[in-house]
Amino acid sequence: MEVWKVKEKYIRFGDYIKKKRQEHPDELTLKEVSKMLGISLSFLSDIENNRRKPFDKDKIELFAEKMGIDSDEKAKMYDLAARDRGEVPSDIEEIMMYEEIGDMARVALRRSKEGKISKEDWEKFLRKKR
Repeated sequence: MEVWKVKEKYIRFGDYIKKKRQEHPDELTLKEVSKMLGISLSFLSDIENNRRKPFDKDKIELFAEKMGIDSDEKAKMYDLAARDRGEVPSDIEEIMMYEEIGDMARVALRRSKEGKISKEDWEKFLRKKR
């Protein structure tokens, strides 16, 4: 596996938003982004440096909107935030924890963990649903 892929696999929420801020065409500063989000500069700095928990759902949505982040990148932000917090991603928490389809998804994921559903099975399923 290439080094960049390994590094990307282990990226944290703060690293990801810092990268997105720095890659923005307007080269936004911490101060500018903190004002956009209505948070203090030191709070944003702490998040970018992984010294604080990731944003909540509202701030993730606002950050994505202000930075022009597409739906796949926003989903990645939710996943990274959830991983750092040890939670279900907040954008799918309702369906994952309180709806019948979430029950089925959890069963399927547990069967994957047990080796009863393969990566190839998942890939076939997802290709059919596109």
